[in-house]
Amino acid sequence: MKMYIKNKILFFLDKKGFQRKPIGEDPKVTLYNQMKSVFIPQNDKIVSIIFSKDRAMQLDGFLASYFDNVKNYSEIKVLFHVSNEAHKKSYDDLQKIYADFPVEFIQETNFRNNLIDAIEKATEDRVIFYVDDMLFSQKIDYNWLKIVDPLNDIVCLSRGKDLNYSTVLAKRLEVPFLNKISENLYQFKWNEIGEFSDWAYPIGVSGYMYSRLEILAMIKATNFKAPNSLEHNLQQFLPYFTMRGGICLEYVATPCVHTNLTQTEGYNNILGHYSLEELLDLWNMNKRINYSEFMGLVVSDAEVKKYNFITRKDQL
Repeated sequence: MKMYIKNKILFFLDKKGFQRKPIGEDPKVTLYNQMKSVFIPQNDKIVSIIFSKDRAMQLDGFLASYFDNVKNYSEIKVLFHVSNEAHKKSYDDLQKIYADFPVEFIQETNFRNNLIDAIEKATEDRVIFYVDDMLFSQKIDYNWLKIVDPLNDIVCLSRGKDLNYSTVLAKRLEVPFLNKISENLYQFKWNEIGEFSDWAYPIGVSGYMYSRLEILAMIKATNFKAPNSLEHNLQQFLPYFTMRGGICLEYVATPCVHTNLTQTEGYNNILGHYSLEELLDLWNMNKRINYSEFMGLVVSDAEVKKYNFITRKDQL
């Protein structure tokens, strides 16, 4: 597999006319670092992409909190999958609710092809990935992130000094040193923590920002069929990212609320407050998540908080 990835990278470089001169202890990493110049963003704009499956209620919670709490927000592309007509109707509802907002809904036909197409068509040269059980619990300004060079530092909005426990791993986490580099941003080292944890995981889809061109090249060299296998298989590129810095806010801005499970590609530690069917029933009763209750919560409280619901006309 490593040779397959290397050959893909070399083929990409050949097309760009790059002269290969691998040197140093690890030619693959050296080669990749040299070729990063191909991926330099040409503008400071950000496109957001969120993955969703059968969770219109939670997607609405994310979108409502996004437009309420993100200043200078950008277009967001929703790549969604539905299992039946009942769920399809709920996403039809969402498209009506957000008709006046910069949201593009893309119904999945082939996840990999749809994702590549969406990234290729984007004109913004930075991309942030989200998943639909996230929401915003902190105020944020996208302009803060535009000063970050994604080829040197990976922004992760799901990190912050309050991330000292992993709900999924069910263990305490060591937090790396956070160096304040601006009024709102902190830098850390992905390789500071010796053991595997959220703080040693620079490639993910839960609030991570990348160079659009770089992540596109990585995705095209990777096989996957859903968000979980996408994230898992992108770990092949880990050697090229471990030495980069990480960027976060003081507190986690986008916690994942562990209410239910839709992915079928692996184990996840979940709380099971609501089933998908219960949330769909509530959605059809014109309810929405009262996302404002999550504002200001530390991540350990936000992740396990049970949803409360309000009538949809009360917000947006």
